[in-house]
Amino acid sequence: MAQSNKIKNSWSLLSFAREFGPKMQVGEFVNSESGDKFKSCIFTKGDTRTFVAFSSKLGVLSPGEIAAQKDDLQVVLCETKDGDDMYSLCHQGQDSWEDVDLGL
Repeated sequence: MAQSNKIKNSWSLLSFAREFGPKMQVGEFVNSESGDKFKSCIFTKGDTRTFVAFSSKLGVLSPGEIAAQKDDLQVVLCETKDGDDMYSLCHQGQDSWEDVDLGL
């Protein structure tokens, strides 16, 4: 995820699935502008589908890998530099600031 993205909200993967699921799938899509193929997560609740991208730091995970890491993953809602909102799947705490002990 680019540094210019502003995190607006975050959920544990399980909390997000309860709110936007319960059905979760991984699907392959084609970028309409570039023609590049990419994978994304889709959460389905009734007739509503919510798309969640894999963060660049996380990379694409298989459904089995997601299930195995479900307690260590989170979904963040970001505002991109273009002003659009985007959901992204990442490791918990991945996009958090961490203190550095410089011994000062």
